[in-house]
Amino acid sequence: MRFVILHYHFLKSAGMAIEDMLRRSFEKNYASIDTPDRDGHMSTEALLSLLNGNPHLKAVSSHQIRYPVPQVRGFLFFDLCFLRDPIDRIRSIYDYFRDKPGAGDPVSDFANTLTLGEFMAALIKEMPWYIHDAQVNLLANGIVNDSPSVQDFDRAAAQMLRTSFLGVVDRFEESMIGGQYFLQPAFPELACWGVPTNTTAGVGSTLEKRKALVREACDSRTYSELLRLNAMDSKLVDMARAEVERRFRCVPPS
Repeated sequence: MRFVILHYHFLKSAGMAIEDMLRRSFEKNYASIDTPDRDGHMSTEALLSLLNGNPHLKAVSSHQIRYPVPQVRGFLFFDLCFLRDPIDRIRSIYDYFRDKPGAGDPVSDFANTLTLGEFMAALIKEMPWYIHDAQVNLLANGIVNDSPSVQDFDRAAAQMLRTSFLGVVDRFEESMIGGQYFLQPAFPELACWGVPTNTTAGVGSTLEKRKALVREACDSRTYSELLRLNAMDSKLVDMARAEVERRFRCVPPS
């Protein structure tokens, strides 16, 4: 049986910090794979082709692998996924594209031509699926598509609780300690030390302060709609925080 970690890299959810950790831990036996297509998808067949062609790979990270976790004879996949407060995540997407514009990406174009409040309003009007409970959709359906339903939320919550290495960005340290503890029996070289990198959170800022900046940047109608569109994501992240805390408390003192 071959053990492999799959990092489901959701945009602006501490992904670069996780990639750095996996690279340090596994060195040549780690790969980060994405296609040039911004809407690309790494199928199970493509993933298996990569793994069979690289028999020593132990960890793969990609924005383009999708849930559910593959069930393949001869492999046991351990999924690694970090979630983030949805309002803070959307704000971070804005800051990211302001710093690193993506040619031809409409979200990047909005970020580089609009204020933060206008950016939020434009996404609500033009691309609501992009910010409507996106993490619920990614966990439940593997892709951001139509507006998620209550049934989608239930599937997302169940998937979140099954995640082998679960993290929440504003519970980063607890997430890493719990993740290392539960995966080290299968991956003894896993070393979850270090701090988040490539973050647009802002040195010394807090989640509450960053969310307050979004609220101040938006008119009342836009902000109310933003909250409505992310009510299930917010509930999911609250549940994930509780699960991260539960796993962290299982780790013996050391």
